[in-house]
Amino acid sequence: MKKHLVFLHSNDIHGDFQGKEENGLRTGGISLLSGFVRKTKREEKNVIYTMGGDLFMGSVIDTEFRGLSTIRFANALQPDVFAIGNHELDYGLSHLLFLEKCADFPIICANLTVRELNRPLFSPWKDLVVDGVKIRFIGLLTESIIGKIQQEDLISGEVSVRDVYKELGRVMKIPKNEEPADITILLTHIGLEDDRILAEKLLPEWKIDMIFGGHSHSAMKEAEVVNGIPIVQAGSGSGQIGRADVVFDQAEKRVTDFLWQLIPVTEENSEHDDLLDFYQERYAREVDSKYDRRLVLLPKTYTLNTYHNETEILDLFADLYQEAFKTDVFLLSSNGVRTRAFGPEVTRRDLLMALPYDNEVFRITMSGERLIRMITYMLRKEAWEGTHVFILFSGTMKIWFDRENRCVKKVTLFGKEPEPEHLYTVGITSYVRKNLRAFLGIDEDELPIEKLAASDRPGIESFLLTQEFYELKDQGRVVFC
Repeated sequence: MKKHLVFLHSNDIHGDFQGKEENGLRTGGISLLSGFVRKTKREEKNVIYTMGGDLFMGSVIDTEFRGLSTIRFANALQPDVFAIGNHELDYGLSHLLFLEKCADFPIICANLTVRELNRPLFSPWKDLVVDGVKIRFIGLLTESIIGKIQQEDLISGEVSVRDVYKELGRVMKIPKNEEPADITILLTHIGLEDDRILAEKLLPEWKIDMIFGGHSHSAMKEAEVVNGIPIVQAGSGSGQIGRADVVFDQAEKRVTDFLWQLIPVTEENSEHDDLLDFYQERYAREVDSKYDRRLVLLPKTYTLNTYHNETEILDLFADLYQEAFKTDVFLLSSNGVRTRAFGPEVTRRDLLMALPYDNEVFRITMSGERLIRMITYMLRKEAWEGTHVFILFSGTMKIWFDRENRCVKKVTLFGKEPEPEHLYTVGITSYVRKNLRAFLGIDEDELPIEKLAASDRPGIESFLLTQEFYELKDQGRVVFC
């Protein structure tokens, strides 16, 4: 007997709860997305809805309520299974474990493990039986998430993110007394390119039938088949949803037909979810009253188009940190600002979206000679090639760099070369503080470090409120020669 199954899947919604309106037509939003899923379940048999991570982070509502509002939205969406993405850990792994207890749906991840116990932190998979067909979903998370986990003092050494392929191999060793799944689907959050690499390596005896991906925000026009395995991904936001129509032949014990499409979610093919409309309006009223206050006016919209070079936004925020916390120079990691456009009018909402994390602020005191050695390390080969976090600095400093020979030729601070024995103050956030050796080449107990603030945003907000108008100065801080 042949069974027809309908798989709906979303990934990388990133707090796109409101959607947008174009030419009088509402597209996306959590209410219409929910309405689309509910409508499909009424019209079709055997409908399964999955979410592939990064539901969190990207809206003021999500940030203000630290994901708790988002879990409430997701509960109303009623996904059959949810695979963790990297942004689910933005509020900390401990907080994610709390949010899991608030979820009415299963959360899976196979390669996030407790090191000492050699045990997955979450369920590695979820089995569903739909119309007599056993379907196994396995969650896999990008290994790049380890940097976030390492910031949490209590658990940083206790949790590891294992190699996706190796951990999948462990999961596929099903006990002999357990009935194997009829269909096995990987819910990955590793990006399309890594999905292709993974599919190429999959062993035939594992019988992986398809990959529903995420992380790279790939809005695919059609399924991509690698090593006989369809790979699909549904872009980002809530304005579209993936649909796979699958025919499973129970006699032959295999998938015989697979048809996938990316479908826009609009008022024309969906319906509103009254409960989610209510929640959305309630949360929106709360954040609008709190975050619509104007802080400062900029001369234009500053932009960010790369995380591995100097850009307007990163220069601007390095200056804001330096002036707000009154250090000689401030060093800012390239991933420390989470917006690609800022200004000209800046509200509390804009600042919250640019700095959604509560970063502590620290001050390191060092000699001019040690400062030069630190800068030389910062600008090593790995920083320029995109294989490491790039460090930007405030306009109080300027560096002349010989790119061909990979060496620092000259450094000035406040227009003068640092004096070797003079002491200077260097500001950093907690993310850099947790990675002193990797980012700055500084050993933990080598230099005096003191905390300036438990959270960065209030200090920068207070500074902006004193300005009325603020302009970025001194771009071209790295001069190539």
